[in-house]
Amino acid sequence: MGSSYLPADNEMLPLATRHSGNSGGLTSEEKAIPTRSKAKVNVRRRAIVITLLATVSMLVWAAMSLSSNQPCISLESAECDGPGSENSGGSIDPAQVFMGMVSTDHLRDNLKYYTSSTHVAGTNDTQGAYTRDYFLRQGIDAKIVEYYPWMNHPLDQKVLLFNATTHEVLFEAGLTEDPVPGDPASYDPNNLPAFHGYSANGNITGQIVYANYGTFTDFKMLANAGINVEGKVVLMRYGSMLRGLQVHAAHTHGAIGALLYSDPADDGYAKGKVYPKGPWRPESSFQRGTVSLLQIYPGDPLTPGYPAKRDAPRIDPKDAKNINRIPSLPLSYRDAIPLLQALQGHGRNASEIDGDWVGGLTTKGIEYWTGP
Repeated sequence: MGSSYLPADNEMLPLATRHSGNSGGLTSEEKAIPTRSKAKVNVRRRAIVITLLATVSMLVWAAMSLSSNQPCISLESAECDGPGSENSGGSIDPAQVFMGMVSTDHLRDNLKYYTSSTHVAGTNDTQGAYTRDYFLRQGIDAKIVEYYPWMNHPLDQKVLLFNATTHEVLFEAGLTEDPVPGDPASYDPNNLPAFHGYSANGNITGQIVYANYGTFTDFKMLANAGINVEGKVVLMRYGSMLRGLQVHAAHTHGAIGALLYSDPADDGYAKGKVYPKGPWRPESSFQRGTVSLLQIYPGDPLTPGYPAKRDAPRIDPKDAKNINRIPSLPLSYRDAIPLLQALQGHGRNASEIDGDWVGGLTTKGIEYWTGP
C-alpha cells in the first residue's frame, strides 16, 4: 500500500501541477488572433483532514411513521390476518401497505430540515446527530462513526473571458446562485460557491472549445471535423455520463481545463417551469458534485481498499488513481451564455457536427459553435 500519508490541517497538498500562463497567459501565436477570446479558469483548493460523519440515514426511513401493529404481508393467497387485510385468508398488496406506512408530512418536514442548511461532508454535524437520534427513538441501534478522508473545500474560483490581443476582460462568471424569495435557505451566507469535489488546483488560460456532452464519441466527432482540443479549455454540458468521466475525457484529449454547465434543454426552462414555480433548474443554478473517477474506485482517494479511519494506510495524493488532474468548475447556463456567444462564427457550427449538439439556449439567440 505504500507509506502512510496523513496531511495536516490546512496543508496545501501537491494534488496536481499548477497551470499558469506567461505574461498574461498568451503565446505569440495567440496574440496574433485579434478576434478570438480566451477563458481563464482559476481554482484553488484546500486539502485538509475532514471528519466525515457517516450516518445510517435514509430519508424514506426517517419519514416513516412506525407502528407497533406491524402489517402481515402475504404475496400469495394464505391465511393472514393483520392491519390492512380486508378479510381473513385474503392477500395484501405490499405496495399499498408500504405507502400506508409512509407519512407525507414527515417526508416534507425531513426534506425541509435536511435541505435547510449547507452540510457538505465534514461540516454541520447537527444533521448527522438528528438522524442518529431519530433512529434511536425508533428503537434502532444507530451511532456516528468518524472517518478521515482527504477532501477539498473551495477557497477561491474565477472564470474570466478576455480578448487575447487587448487583454480586455469581456465577462466574469458569477459562480453564485441567486437567492429565491420565500426560500430562506437560499440566503444563507454559508452556501457554497461553484466548485467540483476533487477538482485539481489550477490557474490556466486557453481558448474555448465547445464539446457537447464531452463523451469520447463527441471528442472523436470534433477530431473528425478538424477541431483540436489540445491546450484548450473545454466547455461541456452536463448529461450523458458522470461529470468525472467528462473531465477525464477532456484531459485524455489534451484539454488543460474543463467547464461544465447545465443546458436548459436538459435541465431548465426547455423542460418546464423552473424553481420555485416548478422542478427544473433556474438560470443561475449550477451542479455541484464530485469529479472523482468512481469507475476506478469510489471514496477516499488516499485509502483505496480501506475505510478511511485515522490510522489507515494512505498513499501520496500524486499516486491516487481516481482523481482528475486538470481544473474544472461548474457553471450555470446564465454564465455559459457569454462563452457560447464568444464562439459564434468560430470553428464549426455545432449543427454540422450533429443535430444533438444544439442545446436549448437557441431561444436566447445563441448559436452553438465549436470554436476555438
